[in-house]
Amino acid sequence: MRRHALFIGAFVILAAAHFVILLTSQTHVHSDEAIIGLMGKHILEGRYFPFYMYGQAYNAGAAWEAYLAAISFALFGVGVISLKSCIVVLSLLCLFLFYRMCLALYDQRTGLLATVAFALGPTLLKWHFQVRGYSWYFLSIPVLTMLFASIESAPDPKRKTLLFFGLASGVSIWCLELAIPLIGALWMLLILRRRLSLNNAAAALAGLVVGYAPTIAFNVAHHFSNWRYLIIERPGGGLSSLFHLSTFGRILLDEMPKFFGPDTVLWYYPETPASGYVFYTITLFAVGVAIWPFARSPSKIIRALRGDLPDHLQKRDFDMLVLTVASFVPYLTMPAGVPSYFFGGCFFLSALTGRMLERSFSSSTVLPRLAGAGVLGAILVTGIAVMIKVGQQNQIETLSLCQNTKNYCMTRIPGADIEGVEQYLRLHNVTSVWTTISFVYPLLFESGETLAVSNAIFEYPHRVYPQKIPWREPSLNPDAAFVIETDAPFRSLLETHCAQAFGTAPLVREFGKLSVVVEHE
Repeated sequence: MRRHALFIGAFVILAAAHFVILLTSQTHVHSDEAIIGLMGKHILEGRYFPFYMYGQAYNAGAAWEAYLAAISFALFGVGVISLKSCIVVLSLLCLFLFYRMCLALYDQRTGLLATVAFALGPTLLKWHFQVRGYSWYFLSIPVLTMLFASIESAPDPKRKTLLFFGLASGVSIWCLELAIPLIGALWMLLILRRRLSLNNAAAALAGLVVGYAPTIAFNVAHHFSNWRYLIIERPGGGLSSLFHLSTFGRILLDEMPKFFGPDTVLWYYPETPASGYVFYTITLFAVGVAIWPFARSPSKIIRALRGDLPDHLQKRDFDMLVLTVASFVPYLTMPAGVPSYFFGGCFFLSALTGRMLERSFSSSTVLPRLAGAGVLGAILVTGIAVMIKVGQQNQIETLSLCQNTKNYCMTRIPGADIEGVEQYLRLHNVTSVWTTISFVYPLLFESGETLAVSNAIFEYPHRVYPQKIPWREPSLNPDAAFVIETDAPFRSLLETHCAQAFGTAPLVREFGKLSVVVEHE
């Protein structure tokens, strides 16, 4: 315990900080979170037991979060805090597993420094509270990497370890298919280094089949809907965009600085936060330091692939680079950047950052040690500042119609505005609400499904409930309310139609970025 005292102290402080942020700035949900919360409520009530997220034939991790939320709801009641507290606990478990992963790859000081970089990195900060099905995926990454390190470091791997590695691979793919490139890279490295051969591969393959068996059964029973989505229906342009030089400029110069900032919940915002530039610069240096020995001597790449590189630490650096590239593959398949498709890379880039810092502090000269201290100081100051800022902003980040277009843009809705709308609906006994797609499920969940909510008037209705769960359509009587964004481009048209239907000008109550339109109070 004394050996890990610094980690334990940092872990306790971070856990306290996360729960403070949860209670002060995470009191509302956006659409995806609300859907998973409703899934958990339905599980608790025994109404439905999902295999995947409602409305999807993928992302089993969302269903797993819903089952965990059902336990929390049973203990603490159905609500936003009890829903998101599950994710906070899982994120803290992930931090512990990440530290153990770094100890399996490097020495203790590197592991501690890497954990600091990982814990304070803005990219995943808001995802410590996001109910999106990713928490189990995050847990799978250090587990898979630790099993890989155990197998790779043994001349004759134990069959039990191979079995667990295969099992973890299968379960990870079942959880979230984003793990496929990463798992493929891990298996490839083990094959190239002859840790997986015809003599022992059966154990790993058996584990893989057992772990993935539930998905196979689901596909057989549901017309192969999961596989059809992954192979045929999944949105994205494949890797064709890589043949355009402009793609690299967009990713490296525009999207990556935003990726290393805190605004990664759904899509990117137009602006780039300063913290993104800070952590992007640090990451580029860490990657450059790791690549440099292989750039100087390209023959080391072949030796690293075969696993006979004399320098053990350089081989681990090479592994982190390979796994980072593998994690980047899903990101490249999307025509426009989706931050969550590269989250796996945060684990390995943080490990490389810790490795760079350890090398700096171990240098016999003053300049590298000063540079390392400067980088560590930048991580601490910037990371803590971003954490404080996030804790001060109680809001949801969601999509709304862009001005003068039919596309969707990212927007922030303050929690106070949401509370004002919900309080107004309660005080006036409103039970039927017409709204836009971004607020259908948040209003359903936060009202405990006492409201009947739909977006059918404004756009094609987005129904994710399974057929066994009845859908309550709101009424069109004068007691119904319309909840829209205050600056919605169709607001004037809505008010005109309401005036024609009511025979008088509608009553509009503004609550910051949201407005309620009714016939009368």
